[in-house]
This record gives sequence, structure tokens and C-alpha cells, in this order.
Amino acid sequence: MDALRDKRQTAGRRNIATELSALLPARLVGHIADDLGLSGNLADWSDARVTDLVTRLRAWHLRPSGTEGYRTAEVTVGGINTDDLSSKTMAAKSVPGLYFIGEAVDVTGWLGGYNFQWAWSSGWAAAQAITAG
Repeated sequence: MDALRDKRQTAGRRNIATELSALLPARLVGHIADDLGLSGNLADWSDARVTDLVTRLRAWHLRPSGTEGYRTAEVTVGGINTDDLSSKTMAAKSVPGLYFIGEAVDVTGWLGGYNFQWAWSSGWAAAQAITAG
């Protein structure tokens, strides 16, 4: 929330979706823009409206619409840059309480179980940090 308020002071005439894309993946912002009412300049957004947006973003859930099954299953490429995460806890360095695991992270292994192992291990590391917190 503070990041958006700060941006309102420095880049208030820019579109809210554009500025949010600097904080979140642009494709994600494009996908949820209509649902969250992302329109207008950031300067025109009140503190209450920014707070409501942040609350709605924190409560937003990804609901996969389906799968093609194991027939086409493979690894993904890209994801959250490992420089932005703690290697011990998988926590985002810039957002307390936010964790990324598995193929959401930019880690690629050979086919044959390595990516499964990465997913399980990174999930375990995040779970340990969350439960210890």
C-alpha cells in the first residue's frame, strides 16, 4: 500500500494499471484489471480506494480453469527472479509474508523429476518458515 501511495506522489499522472504493473507482473495486472476496476490516473485515487485495492489484491485467488493432463505436462520457463527471494525461506525480499515456490520461481531443471524435487523442496522450505513465523 505504501508503494502505491509513494508512486501517487512521484508518478500520479500515470495510469493506475501501469503503475501497478511495476509492482506485479504486467500480464497479471492486465488479467485482473477489469475485476479490480483499475482505471484512471493514480493521483485520482484516494487513500481509501488504494486501501480497498490492496485489500482486494491480498484476497484475490487464482482459480485454474482446467488442465490438459499429463499428456502435455512439462516444465514452465521463467518466473519470479531468485534474486528477489530468500534462498532459505522462499520469502519475497520486498513483501513480507509473500512466498513463491516450485515453477513460479525462475529455476529450471532437467526433465526426469528434478522439477518435482524443486517444487517439493521449495514448498517445504516455505512451509517451515511460515510455521516458524
